[in-house]
Amino acid sequence: MHAFKCYLLILPVLIFNGLMAQNYQAIHGSPYAGSLATGNNPASIVHVPFVWDITPLSVQFKQTTNAFTIEKYALLSSPSNAEVKAGAGTKSRFVFTNQDIHLLNARVSLNSKVAIAFGANLRSYGYAGTNEANWQDTIQSLRDFMKINSGNLPLEGDIRASAWAEVYATYARTIVDDGDRILNGGITFKVTRGLAGGFGKMQGIHYAPSNSPAYTLTNGSLQYMYSNNFDFIDTGKTVAQNRKVFFDKTYSGLSADAGLEYILLSDEENEAASDYAYETKIGISLMDIGANRYRNGTRSRLATAGKAEITDSLVENRFSDVRSFDSFNDSLSTISNTLTMLRGDFYIYQPARLIINIDQHVTNNFFINAEVTIPILPIVAKNTAYVKDMNLLAFTPRWEMQSLGVYLPVLFNTRKQLWVGGAFKAGPVLFGTHNLANLFSKNKAQTGGLYLAFTVRPGKKYDRKEHYPKSRADRKERRNVECPKF
Repeated sequence: MHAFKCYLLILPVLIFNGLMAQNYQAIHGSPYAGSLATGNNPASIVHVPFVWDITPLSVQFKQTTNAFTIEKYALLSSPSNAEVKAGAGTKSRFVFTNQDIHLLNARVSLNSKVAIAFGANLRSYGYAGTNEANWQDTIQSLRDFMKINSGNLPLEGDIRASAWAEVYATYARTIVDDGDRILNGGITFKVTRGLAGGFGKMQGIHYAPSNSPAYTLTNGSLQYMYSNNFDFIDTGKTVAQNRKVFFDKTYSGLSADAGLEYILLSDEENEAASDYAYETKIGISLMDIGANRYRNGTRSRLATAGKAEITDSLVENRFSDVRSFDSFNDSLSTISNTLTMLRGDFYIYQPARLIINIDQHVTNNFFINAEVTIPILPIVAKNTAYVKDMNLLAFTPRWEMQSLGVYLPVLFNTRKQLWVGGAFKAGPVLFGTHNLANLFSKNKAQTGGLYLAFTVRPGKKYDRKEHYPKSRADRKERRNVECPKF
């Protein structure tokens, strides 16, 4: 019974790594995004038609993989008939996951030029990938696998996952306002706590025929590390005791976001017909600059191949009865040339990225948003462990008012997948799916995800006649002196 309780303790962490974070794609660029906008550009909390807003809870997850397919199941159907099938054929395989929970996030306008936001978030990213390899349902043994992959050497792959909690504070203000254009800037500082993390890498795996039809392992390395708070879980203790020691063995860190937002204000004719006071809005932001710290668990290892006479049948025999992490390490030691225990701390960097977002007013309450996400760490940090964001390109038409909104985000991710999503807003509730196929198709549940947010705002927006008068000169003067009333 205690063992079952311990699994329940770990389950939320594993769910986090099995379920994109900070990605409520439908409302990117929207002036109604409120405090959720800090996850895309901290500068975007200034030019908002409300004095304050509070998001007491929001959840979001996204995943994609080509390693397997979930068949006979859609989100609107019963899961009882679902079947999971491995993806056969020769290809590079991957699993991408990320998700978040926002708890009591809030935004407040201190005056017409300054706004702040704050809150707490739980976030997680996971990724696993291999080089090109062949897999068939007819494989019965390690030898079968080696035979059909002798032309795909060396075999390589990696896995990384990081879950953390963060408390953040955002400050944003108007830098330039000439009556026609506005430039806002913002910065977010976050105090983080690395809840669980792990990293693994398999490199340069080579094998050669030996006493046909056998194969002999000749070269390669295997490295894996995980956060040591998992070592302190004891099946003989209560859930409360295990939870306490699990979170006590975590470490703090810092991270930051920064952004700019350039706004071209509406002319008087268009402004009178719209709930929005701009024609074009361009945002540039640098997000998630920081790393999460973890301490190596006692079972973290680095193994190298090269020991003589390590055949496929010997490997299969050594690992046939593995039932625990310790027995896995024991078996690995018998086939490794060297096996080194990894000690000390390791860091997994957050998904640093540059986001460029353009929001264009078309007519009345209809807008089009375009966004490109450029990962930073693959460019500047070689041989560094980091988690990835899967966003690449997004295009979102939206029709939106204060209490109603309809959104149609089209996403093209880093795995060259094209998704058509959908979302709607009714009062304080925003609900969306990253991939509409999740709702209706019987074999797309493994690619996509959902988001749900509850946001409370004041019943009335700023008085437009007071805040955005017809004369541009008057608008500038009013913004210089006006302060919103709570």
